[in-house]
Amino acid sequence: MAELAVGGDRFGAARRLRLAAAELAAAEAERLALWLPVCLGAGAALYFALTVEPPLWLGAAATLAAAAALWLLRRRRVGRAAALALACGAAGFALAQEARWEDGAPMLGRRLGAVALSGRVVDVDTLARGWRVVVAADPIPGLAADEQPKRVRIHIAASSDLVAPGDRIAMKARLYPVPAPILPGGRDLERELYFAGIGAVGYSLGGARRGEGGAAAGWREWLLRLRTEMTRRINAVLPGSTGGVASALITGKRGAIAEEVKQAFRESGLSHLLAIAGLHLGLVGGFVFFAVRGLLALIPPLALRWPIKSIAAGVTLAVLFCYLMISGAAIPTERAFVMNGVVFAAILVRRLRLSMRICALAAAVVLALDPPSIVGVSFQMSFGAVVALVAVYETWGGRLAAWFHRGGLARRLAGYVGAVAVTTVVATLGTEPFSIYHFHHIVLYSPLANVVAVPISAMWTLPWGVVACLLMPFGLERLALVPMGWGIDATIWVAEHVSALPGNIWATPRLPTAGLAAVALGGLWLCLWQRRWRRWGLAGIAAGLATMALTRPPDLVLADFGRFLAARLPDGAYAVAPGAEAIHRSFLAAETGAALVEWAQGKFDCGAAGRCLYRARGRTVALITDAAGLPVDCAAVDAVVAQVPAGFACRGTIPVADRIDTWRRGAIAVWLDPGGVSVESANDSRGDRPWVPHPVSRRERALSSPPG
Repeated sequence: MAELAVGGDRFGAARRLRLAAAELAAAEAERLALWLPVCLGAGAALYFALTVEPPLWLGAAATLAAAAALWLLRRRRVGRAAALALACGAAGFALAQEARWEDGAPMLGRRLGAVALSGRVVDVDTLARGWRVVVAADPIPGLAADEQPKRVRIHIAASSDLVAPGDRIAMKARLYPVPAPILPGGRDLERELYFAGIGAVGYSLGGARRGEGGAAAGWREWLLRLRTEMTRRINAVLPGSTGGVASALITGKRGAIAEEVKQAFRESGLSHLLAIAGLHLGLVGGFVFFAVRGLLALIPPLALRWPIKSIAAGVTLAVLFCYLMISGAAIPTERAFVMNGVVFAAILVRRLRLSMRICALAAAVVLALDPPSIVGVSFQMSFGAVVALVAVYETWGGRLAAWFHRGGLARRLAGYVGAVAVTTVVATLGTEPFSIYHFHHIVLYSPLANVVAVPISAMWTLPWGVVACLLMPFGLERLALVPMGWGIDATIWVAEHVSALPGNIWATPRLPTAGLAAVALGGLWLCLWQRRWRRWGLAGIAAGLATMALTRPPDLVLADFGRFLAARLPDGAYAVAPGAEAIHRSFLAAETGAALVEWAQGKFDCGAAGRCLYRARGRTVALITDAAGLPVDCAAVDAVVAQVPAGFACRGTIPVADRIDTWRRGAIAVWLDPGGVSVESANDSRGDRPWVPHPVSRRERALSSPPG
């Protein structure tokens, strides 16, 4: 009898657990659809997480198999939900594969000296000195057919002819491979440009010349020419960074903004003001909607006979679509357009209802159009902010409105400031993990900067920007751009002063990719569900952030075919060997948040010519900066890091990394510990993917070439 009682309790507990799970599922039934874009994104992310390139048919086959399972399990609730999730994940994987097949192009594998470069201009961006152009290149001399990049991105001198998208261009240029990650797991610019069809970068030697026969070949080039012309007219009225910010707000082109101004925006938490996103489209949409509705209301025959609210919503949709196209349709802009478009479409049909479903729809649309965006900072930070904001306002929106929007004028004014502060804090919490992952720092005074700068943008800068666009066809844009510039100058002043406040920037350890995934999943669990079990997401967020304690910057970095060597000093700064290029210096500073000093300030033991000894945590490494530093006494050191070929003498006994290793394996990072020396390369973590170069020696190239 006792056994029966125990068994009955066990079966009763299982039954209660099933009932509780069924009750939770029923209560959250309307939220289940919100996870479909998450599954779509997870499938795309899985494709990029692989270290080998899967066969092209795999994603499509998996999608069809999951769709078949969905049909077979259509009458079983749990099975149907699982099959639908798998189908969305497989579809995301297949879309990422399709993007690789459609957009990918060969990547330049070696530097080319002064080569004759010609082709058709795809896009133009104004810089402080000269222009940056993307060129659909003609065959480049010295490269085989399967090595020809589809597009190249070139910085051309200020002495060049004025060109626009669609024009032919010719120049002498120096071409480089797209810069590889400076650290294992670092920013993968090669992957980013691979999916943009750009296989090489470089600069012109002298001015570039416009050729004959160039013309806009379709609506895309016509639109690019329009963006370029608008940008030039803006910069003609507002020179320098003021015009650069105005261009960023109107046409999405930021090239004319000085680097120190961009840095001030980043370090004050105002970078979102330079990316055309929800704030911009929302303000422009609201301005147009109320302006059109107000004008129509002044005409009694129209106001009495026609639905002017719906007409205003329709006009606003058209204006927002034009804004999307003119601004370049970046990821945050696409997301904001979908969300604002759904809102105004709902007004148009008189069925307005704001919810997380709009955000889910926007995510699905963006992922379907651009699957590689899932691993980009724009997608992650844009949706991180908006998901957090929608979740907070879904839960506490009524109470916040009561606090911030009632009472007299003074209270309403204070309420507006409070609403901006709350919105900034929530958006910061939603984006901070992604900021830590990509930029490795936290901005503490972001709410202060936003409380001052956002009202300036909302009430002054952006409305004048709309007026400038309306006046531009008549050549009267100066009337609006000048007052717009006043607001931009005020915003730049705020960014510069807040970023300079002591203690504003806190450097953070690196957040591993697995940790970011845990944080993202925990945040989604917290924001997408509504019952108390949503709080379990906090455990995922905490666990993901805790992984930062498991990481530390490398002690030594060797990259760029041995040309870049950096050694970490006791104070956390890096001493950089002579000859390192500025771009690799900036990459290391961005990835580690550390200061960079000259090699002589490292105070290494450099007794022998071409050789220094680096000591940390009880380990000694021979740093070889010249062939004169070879050979090395292998028994006297724990590792060898060489900017020159180090040979094979020590490879069987201690870790060795030299310039040949960086050529084949990418950047190499070295960690020293009392227990040993750890070596990791960037290409080891990226695997065998189309955007990861696999260099071929001259001998191998000669052997693989057909005779004759």
